[in-house]
Amino acid sequence: MNLMELSSDGKVAYLIKPILKVLQEAGGQLERSEIKERIADLDDQIAEFSEIVKKSKKTGNTYKEFNFKFNFAIKDLLFNNLLTYTHSSPITLTEKGLYLELDTLDVQKDIIETSKKHWDELSNNNKKNKIADVSDNEEETQAEEKIKDDFKETLLASIARMSPKKFEAFSRALLNRMGVEFTEKGVQISNDGGIDGYGYHIDANDFRTTRVVIQCKRYNVAPVTEPEINQFLGAMNKYQADYGVFITNGRFTNSARVAAREGSPITLIDGNDLVKLVIKYELYITPVKTYVLDEFYYSEE
Repeated sequence: MNLMELSSDGKVAYLIKPILKVLQEAGGQLERSEIKERIADLDDQIAEFSEIVKKSKKTGNTYKEFNFKFNFAIKDLLFNNLLTYTHSSPITLTEKGLYLELDTLDVQKDIIETSKKHWDELSNNNKKNKIADVSDNEEETQAEEKIKDDFKETLLASIARMSPKKFEAFSRALLNRMGVEFTEKGVQISNDGGIDGYGYHIDANDFRTTRVVIQCKRYNVAPVTEPEINQFLGAMNKYQADYGVFITNGRFTNSARVAAREGSPITLIDGNDLVKLVIKYELYITPVKTYVLDEFYYSEE
């Protein structure tokens, strides 16, 4: 099934099971951004779909169709009492959603068709119409999440413009903040077997020192694939590394993620992870404090 060739409702239906799957695996609760990231990691077609940017013929504004289809899927699940959320809360599965058998779920019959009456009611009440033009100026995230999304796009665009050499330096700086001390050996072997850094990590809790090697790939189009992970595994074994870190500003295919879990341990850091780590360690950024309104201000009583 080719996701991009599906109808509008078909694309929404395609996202239903992956959303339920990652929520169930997480114990029933995740932020919207976390769900988006996890379903993209789960399915290469979703990952590709989530990155496509379109331009509205009506307004000239750019948008991601994925975000609208995702929000429609969340609403469909809400209409069927499989999850719940409030204005500023994470997405939470109901008991019905938490224990739902996904293998026997008929998405079209059990979710899409049963949701139609709810969308019709919204349309008749002059509220949000499910089939509205995706270019409509719709507030699809809360203020804080929107700020983070804007920052994410700006940061990833800046990283995409880095030279490969600068991206390697950026990656080593990040790992250094995370406790990895790189050595001259890392420089000497940087062009040997796909290794861009060699160092040591000291665990302050148990005084254990481990050997770490890193691989950096600044990809602006293609994802990191399984053969590249296997090549990195060979380089790790050559230098007797305890574990490896593979960093990319893009994404990893699902088969690459599977390969990274086999054999010697590899930590994968993709574009979404980079954004989180840059924020956490405040790497070459200046924090700006802002405010969002609590639920209290949205209540009419």
